[in-house]
Amino acid sequence: MNDDFDFGILNPWIRDDQITDINYNGKQCWVDHLGKGRYPIEPFTAHDFMQAFAYKIANYVNLPFNISSPILEAETKELRISMLHQSVCRSGLSISIRKTPAFLRISDLMMKNYAPNWVIELLKDAIKARSNILISGLPGSGKTELVKYLMKSIPAYQRVITIEDSLELRYGEIHPHKDHVMIKISPLFDYEAAIKAALRQRPDWICVSEVRGREVMQLIQSCSTGASVLSTVHAENATAIPQRLLHMMPDVDVTNTNLLALVHSTLDFGLHIEIQSSPKGIRRKIRELVYYHLDEHFKPKTILIYKDDEKNPEINFNELPNKGIHRET
Repeated sequence: MNDDFDFGILNPWIRDDQITDINYNGKQCWVDHLGKGRYPIEPFTAHDFMQAFAYKIANYVNLPFNISSPILEAETKELRISMLHQSVCRSGLSISIRKTPAFLRISDLMMKNYAPNWVIELLKDAIKARSNILISGLPGSGKTELVKYLMKSIPAYQRVITIEDSLELRYGEIHPHKDHVMIKISPLFDYEAAIKAALRQRPDWICVSEVRGREVMQLIQSCSTGASVLSTVHAENATAIPQRLLHMMPDVDVTNTNLLALVHSTLDFGLHIEIQSSPKGIRRKIRELVYYHLDEHFKPKTILIYKDDEKNPEINFNELPNKGIHRET
């Protein structure tokens, strides 16, 4: 889809940079606003328009959208659109529009609301040291935007390869002067193939928009080649990330302590982000930051660096166990 596509009555919300998501459930239309929180558009009676709008999108991208093909995915340069046909939704047609703008939503000033300054500085030092970092959180919590913010600290001379199924990180567009390769996967070119191809492109960083499945083993192995990893994953908290990765690996015993040790020795930091929505607005915060390593007996250990709403002693990056992490000079 081109960005000149006419969204009709939805245009005011599409054009509002403060709105990140528009969701129609067959009866209501809800929006996510960075300042005002999540709220329904009231009154909303344009149900006939939404039905016509769905088929207009299907026609535009030349894809079927009916009982036989009840799911449709489309995207523009800065929007990701997902639709479910009313034949599979008891509430009716479902349309989800997610904005993926080519700019940084999080500023240094905004990060002060996420965590204390010493936590932010530690993360910046971790990027400078080319640490391997995974960010967990629920859908919509802001994982991708936090990755985009951290990527800002990557020096221009370090080659960054992003791998995504829908373009959200926008690294090359946000930082056109930096060395970058943006890879988009497809049914004929999956995440595993993309990671293998990326390793032949002299990467300093491999940034997968979201780790979802069997590609996790390829990603872990890529770290042994010298590439650093910055990505997101669905997990209950930062401490649970290594075990979550084991569950994604194909044909693996999730109780395998050797594999768990491999993950702990490969990853450096796990970070969990949380979103709180209220009538007063939306607040995103770093709920937990941990550091993975192996103890003197080569057993997996997790150091809690920071947890929201607790008294946390300040920790300097250089105080953490050294796993061969190197600083760029």
